[in-house]
Amino acid sequence: MGSWYDSNDNKPGKSRTAKAALIENFNEFDHRLFGISDSEVEQMDPQQKQLLQCVYRALENAGLPLEKASGTRTGVFFGLMNRDYETNAAHVHPSVINHWTGTGLAMSIAANRVSYIFNFTGPSLSIDSACSSSLVALHLACQAIKQGDCEMAVCGGVSVIIEPRVFVALSKAKMISPDGTSKPFSNKADGYGRGEGCGVALEDHDHIWGIISKTAVNQDGHSVSPITKPSMSQQEKLLRQIYTENDLINVQYIEAHGTGTP
Repeated sequence: MGSWYDSNDNKPGKSRTAKAALIENFNEFDHRLFGISDSEVEQMDPQQKQLLQCVYRALENAGLPLEKASGTRTGVFFGLMNRDYETNAAHVHPSVINHWTGTGLAMSIAANRVSYIFNFTGPSLSIDSACSSSLVALHLACQAIKQGDCEMAVCGGVSVIIEPRVFVALSKAKMISPDGTSKPFSNKADGYGRGEGCGVALEDHDHIWGIISKTAVNQDGHSVSPITKPSMSQQEKLLRQIYTENDLINVQYIEAHGTGTP
């Protein structure tokens, strides 16, 4: 990353930060555990690997044996926005491309592969709504359970950073913090810090860590400009739409998107 960095925000082709929160050995993966061949695993986006491992752990944490989960109407809803592996693959020599390349790169397969490996038969989709991707995935998972599309849902998000050009783009938009640190709700906020990670939760099972009473999603429309700027009025409308006075008294935990972009 050092060669991409320059403290001068205006220097073309340079990132204003050289820092990010990264996973060690992010591409290590026991593919045989999941019945994936040596040739197929070479073409897989590391994000697919992270999700498979996290789903395995989520089932383990819930005390749900794999054979009991297999064949159930379980939905899979994942949020992901990084397409770094796909971008890099565009530069490989054509001779490297094989019949595993399409499934290894496709964003849809991130969810579909989990459904395939674990034999889940409910809805299966990957969602990109930028920073809110995993929370929108959670909303859709809750709605799917409520309307009977599935009896249980696996929900999560993943981020693996490979492509340095994204740092340059975020730097030019002044979205990323020079010191690579998010300072949410602070007057010192100067952008956000990028990081890698994967998290998966199992909804509607016995081992309960929390109860989601309500979810809601909206969009800013053209209430603000530019397109990347959040709308205070639309966020307020969404909160008023979803909360009653009684709800507010009982709230114990809130997940918020407050990265601190100027």
